[in-house]
Amino acid sequence: MLPIEFIVEVFVTPLKGVLAHELAERGFSQSRIGQLLGISQPAVSAYLKTPRAQYEEKLMRVVDRRQLQSLVRSAAALAESSPAEEVLRYIDNYALSLLSSLRLCHLHRSMYPLSPTCDICKDISVHTEAVKRVETALAILQNCGNCHKLVPKVLMNIVELGPEGSVGFPGRIFVEGTRLVARERPRPGASRFLGRLVEEINAIHGEVRAAANIAYVAKDCVAKTMAVAEVGPSNSEDEIVENIKAAFKSGIYDVVYDTGGRGIEPNAYVFGTDAVDVASKILEVAKCLS
Repeated sequence: MLPIEFIVEVFVTPLKGVLAHELAERGFSQSRIGQLLGISQPAVSAYLKTPRAQYEEKLMRVVDRRQLQSLVRSAAALAESSPAEEVLRYIDNYALSLLSSLRLCHLHRSMYPLSPTCDICKDISVHTEAVKRVETALAILQNCGNCHKLVPKVLMNIVELGPEGSVGFPGRIFVEGTRLVARERPRPGASRFLGRLVEEINAIHGEVRAAANIAYVAKDCVAKTMAVAEVGPSNSEDEIVENIKAAFKSGIYDVVYDTGGRGIEPNAYVFGTDAVDVASKILEVAKCLS
C-alpha cells in the first residue's frame, strides 16, 4: 500500500469521523461540516452513525490522546473562524508531516507487506507555512469576544518555530477598542524573548513549537481543563526562561503561570504544537472570563 493511501486509512478517515462528531456537537449543520471536511452531506451523515469512540480508537495507533485533543481543538477553532480551505490545509499538512517524520513506518510495516529498508516518506516535502499559521492564530483570536482581556501591560505576541527560526509579530499584539491588532505581518526574529523561550522548551519537548504570552488570569479555572504549572518569582527574562524550563522537565504543560518579580509583570505563557494550537488554547482561557 502506498504511504499516501496508508495515511488516509489510519489517520485522515478516522480524523474526519472525530471532527464530524465534534463540529456537530458545536452546532454545525451537516452541510457546513461537509464543506469544512471536503466531503458530501451524506458522507457526514454516515460518519455520524458510527460512534466517535471507534474513530478515536483507530487514531490512537497514530497519535496519543493529548495530540488528538490538540488537533481536534485546533481544527474546530479554525472551523469557527476561518474559510473551509484553512481547515483542509491544516489537516493536509498535519497528515503529510506525520508521513515525512517517518513516525508511522513501524505501523505501516506491521499492517502491510513493506521492505524493512523502505524510507520513501523522507522525500515528502512539507511547506511549514509558519508565517501563515501565526497570522491565522491572530485571526482566530480577533473573533474572540473576551480575548482583549488577556492582553497584558507588556502586550501579547504569538511565536512559532519555522525553518527560518522563530516567527512572531514585530511590535507585538495590542488592543484597539476590544479588537486584537498587529501593525505588521509576522516575520522571523520579531520576538526575541518569546522566540528564545520556545526554542528552549522545544529542545526539551520537540512537539512544542509555539507559544504566546497572556495576562495572569483565571489560573484555577484554566487548570480544570488544561495542564497548568506555576513558577516564580522571576526577576528577569533569563529567570523566566529558566523557571519555565524547569517546569517542563517534569512534563508538558498547556499554560505556565509566572508570578513575575522585581519590575517583571506576572504573565501566563501558552504552549502548543503550532500557533493555531496555541490560539485554540487561548480561546479556552478566554472562556474562563465569561
